[in-house]
Amino acid sequence: MEFTRVVPASGNLAVCGQQFWLGPDRAGTTTSFWADTTVVHLLTNGARLKTVPSRLTVAHLHRLLDEGARPAGPPPIPVGRPGDPVEVDQLVNGIGLVSLACRQHPVGYHFAGRRLTMRLDHSLLQLIDDGVLLRSLPNPLTPAEVARIRDARPAGPAPQPAPEPVRVERRVSSRGAIVVAGQRIHVGMVHAGRTATVEAADRTFRVYEGDERLTEIARTTTTVIARFKARKPEPPRTTRSQR
Repeated sequence: MEFTRVVPASGNLAVCGQQFWLGPDRAGTTTSFWADTTVVHLLTNGARLKTVPSRLTVAHLHRLLDEGARPAGPPPIPVGRPGDPVEVDQLVNGIGLVSLACRQHPVGYHFAGRRLTMRLDHSLLQLIDDGVLLRSLPNPLTPAEVARIRDARPAGPAPQPAPEPVRVERRVSSRGAIVVAGQRIHVGMVHAGRTATVEAADRTFRVYEGDERLTEIARTTTTVIARFKARKPEPPRTTRSQR
């Protein structure tokens, strides 16, 4: 069936007892549904918002038809085949772990408390938010484990990288250097002990202290950035002569 609904102020839309969370920021907008007894696709202006497992029965579909729904055309996402990419929505817990195939996997503590889409594409695990790629990691699951993921669905189009560079913080060492994604960047001993902000783009690193640009160098590493915040300064070390 295909039908439309207006998102309420709460952002939580219900259809025949099944809840669809869209968020208060979409309140008042019209959302299109493509639904059968196995999957429900939610779209706005022709763009897919999310795909979730269906809890609708044949009786529910007949009721929707009586309420003005219409027979659906082809699904907006083709039915997947074994081995095709899949995705699932998961909440990142307070220490940066998600549950996949009954095991906890680290994806980054800076995502704690966020509900993200996990896209598993062969050897790659991608973290996605509203179609934007946040992070790519090695896929920790075997094909058999991927097949057992609860509420998994065929993956949509490949995500797009975020348009803006990633921003991270680093504390300048006593030698005037910082390390981002395994690459050492020298910013000068005069900045030792201070916190610098780094804009990490695909090809460059730009280092700032406040609004002042300290340096810009070519990025030579492809390592994924895993740490986003500066470490706390270490307490001064005590020598034996001071004890």
